[in-house]
Amino acid sequence: MWHYKTTLITLAVIIAAVITTTAAADDIESFFQTFREKRDDIGALRAAFTQKTFLPDEVLTTQGTLYYSRPRRIMFATDNPERIILVDGRRGYEYDAEIRQLTIFDIEDNPRADIFFLGFDDDTETLQQAYQVQLMITHDARGRHGIKIEPRHDTDEEVYFMEVNLSLRDEDFLPYRIHIVNDAESQLFIDIDEIVTQTAADLDSARIFVPPGVKVIENDAVVDTIEGEGRYFPAENTAPQLHERVLPPQTEDVSAETSAPNQ
Repeated sequence: MWHYKTTLITLAVIIAAVITTTAAADDIESFFQTFREKRDDIGALRAAFTQKTFLPDEVLTTQGTLYYSRPRRIMFATDNPERIILVDGRRGYEYDAEIRQLTIFDIEDNPRADIFFLGFDDDTETLQQAYQVQLMITHDARGRHGIKIEPRHDTDEEVYFMEVNLSLRDEDFLPYRIHIVNDAESQLFIDIDEIVTQTAADLDSARIFVPPGVKVIENDAVVDTIEGEGRYFPAENTAPQLHERVLPPQTEDVSAETSAPNQ
């Protein structure tokens, strides 16, 4: 179901200010060690993003909010049009409010599927296994470090993009810009700002609320129609919370009985 991946990741035009350099293997390992250390205390985040898709005859601009939570959940919600794409491990969800449809799809069990989590998790070993990785140096005040990712030349597997450039903030190596070259005629930029992080995971925020009347599509077939007050996807909540139980006040009779002396 890589159609949904290209829906999620598509942007434009190469940044002239980015200078790409090839680093030695030990330099890359040292960089990724720092990368992982900077991510240790990030369990979840929320951020605003603007996506510009450059096509031969037009430029499409959308804005929205993204959510990421450990262990492996990321959600992109756009305002206009109102659409949400959520990936939870190897399970994907795409909600389109205009056509009142939620599509559920499986993501192939392949390291390349981790393209969804580029720049947000710290699984650098899988990234290097699936792609050819180089370090970048930029001249942006928000951060001078970056990663250039390309499909491996030693594989016969289908290629879904030509290159991805991640520009990273200095303080935590989270991406402030993702530049994706899909092919010779299609590129996109995702600019990310207003990033708010927290140490604890937050799976509740990264869920889709689907109102009643929406059709649920899976494997190209309608499997359900949302009823009642609506439903959340994924269905599971975060780990149950223990709430203090508020007991009802005692009545006068009960108080008198419990305070009366033994006969």
